[in-house]
Amino acid sequence: MTKSEANHAGRLYRVGNHWYLDTALLQTIARRMTVEPMQGGYQILAPAGLVRCVPVSGLALPGQTGELYRCQGQRQDQDIGGRLRKLAGSPDVIGGEWEQWPSGAMTPTPARACCGSCAVGGACGATPPAHDHEPRSILERLIVSETLGTVDPRMVTSTAIAIYPAQHAAPEWACGRYHECIASILRFPDLAADDWIVLLDVRTGRFVPTWGVTLDRQRTGMLTEILQLALRLADRAARKGSALPAQPSRQTPGAGAWQFAAELAPHNGTCERCPYRLGSNLRCPVCRQWQLHRKPAPAAAQSAALATFLREQKELRSLGTTVLTSLAEAIADSHARNPHEPLTDRFFLQLERDVLLAQQPHGLAEPEAEAVLDIAELSPLEPTIAVGSPGHGLCETCETALESLGAHGIGCPRCADDEMKAMESHL
Repeated sequence: MTKSEANHAGRLYRVGNHWYLDTALLQTIARRMTVEPMQGGYQILAPAGLVRCVPVSGLALPGQTGELYRCQGQRQDQDIGGRLRKLAGSPDVIGGEWEQWPSGAMTPTPARACCGSCAVGGACGATPPAHDHEPRSILERLIVSETLGTVDPRMVTSTAIAIYPAQHAAPEWACGRYHECIASILRFPDLAADDWIVLLDVRTGRFVPTWGVTLDRQRTGMLTEILQLALRLADRAARKGSALPAQPSRQTPGAGAWQFAAELAPHNGTCERCPYRLGSNLRCPVCRQWQLHRKPAPAAAQSAALATFLREQKELRSLGTTVLTSLAEAIADSHARNPHEPLTDRFFLQLERDVLLAQQPHGLAEPEAEAVLDIAELSPLEPTIAVGSPGHGLCETCETALESLGAHGIGCPRCADDEMKAMESHL
């Protein structure tokens, strides 16, 4: 058979343990035996048992003609490759065999590299870059966030995204809607690092999956729901300029601040780090810094400013001045002494504990106690309220944590300038 005849007859491929054929080869086989439609794909009614051909949307392999189909036998131990060669009537239909998807169809798998640095193109043995700093599409970042980092999405072509088991911890900015369930359900100890779980065709914006492995029903159901949600959020971001993160439950420390943060940034586009509206995701360092940097100089008398906020709350109007002043001083003291970075989960956890302790001597009723907590949570976002010591947070340039006497990001000009200003203020 000439090369031209082989191309016309179609191609058979092996990638890892799976076999694939293209439309041309399926047509060639259909001339020899019955091939019928089956659940969006086809099945070959071969003498030795049927072979199912499942479409793999969005992917392509070298030299293929038409669409690509993954072939499945009725038993795991069947030699699908050998059977398909016989069904094609020619041993020369192999278009290629690879252990991983070839370049241009799938990205190289970092787990196969000798170290984390050379896997991403750096010098062997060097410290690999943080994974959440790598350039990623909004959809990829949404999938990482909504699954709380349990999977690793990779764009493998401009129209297809493959989902792998994650090999690293979730980024700080991850904030999915299934916090109580994900950690216990979306685990993949039975999969290898280079086993792709599911492939999505993103051309239509709909959930069009091709499953690479068979998961149990619980993981399949949860992953399907989350991927569908991520696609909807990506579509919303494309139409409206940004998408909002999940709001914590009402009992979560800082829940009120999350809602207020979204209201303060109605016209912002998508954050450069996380996949949500800039300023709306308080687990994202860039969003937190946007919230903190938008505020002017704080009020000189923090306790007085906080007492005013408390007095304006209708549930607290019956409280005396002494009680309101005591509570305001406790909130101001918590803001000044809180050891955690402002607006983080740990910051709000510490703040709630401090406020609950301050309420105990006053015997507040439940509505009053809730109102004080609400004001305390919202106050870090108020323009006149200060949180943390001067310079607390992250440097915008090098993202080194800042301390009371400035920053210590070695070699960073902004850190050096901030530290000099802080020292001068103490002289």
